[in-house]
This record gives sequence, C-alpha cells and structure tokens, in this order.
Amino acid sequence: MGRLVWVALGAAGGIWAYRKGSGLVDQAREQGVALTVQQVALNTTQAVTNVSAAISERSARASDDPRGRT
Repeated sequence: MGRLVWVALGAAGGIWAYRKGSGLVDQAREQGVALTVQQVALNTTQAVTNVSAAISERSARASDDPRGRT
C-alpha cells in the first residue's frame, strides 16, 4: 500500500512539473526569451555542463593542494 502512495505522489509531482515547465516555456516564448523548446533544452544542457566542469576543476585543484585548501 505504501508503494502505491509513493507512485501516486510521484505521478502527481511529474504532472505538476510538466505543466509548470510548459507554462514557463510558453511565457518565455511570449516574451521572446526562448524561441523553441529545443533552444531551452540546449541552454539548460550548456548550463549543466558549465557547472559540472567548474565543480570538476575545483575538485581537481582541491586534490592537488596537499593542505586541502583551494
């Protein structure tokens, strides 16, 4: 019974996130911020890649420092 509750909550959360995301994309299109869904996805992917690279660089610098400082 507990799993059914979690599945239902997950489904409801997914539907809410989808609707919220669609609304944000529509609003961005109206304001001219984003032209297409693909452009939004590309911008998100680029942002995640940049953050990931920054975290990796910082981790590498931290492991190179013998005192553990960055």
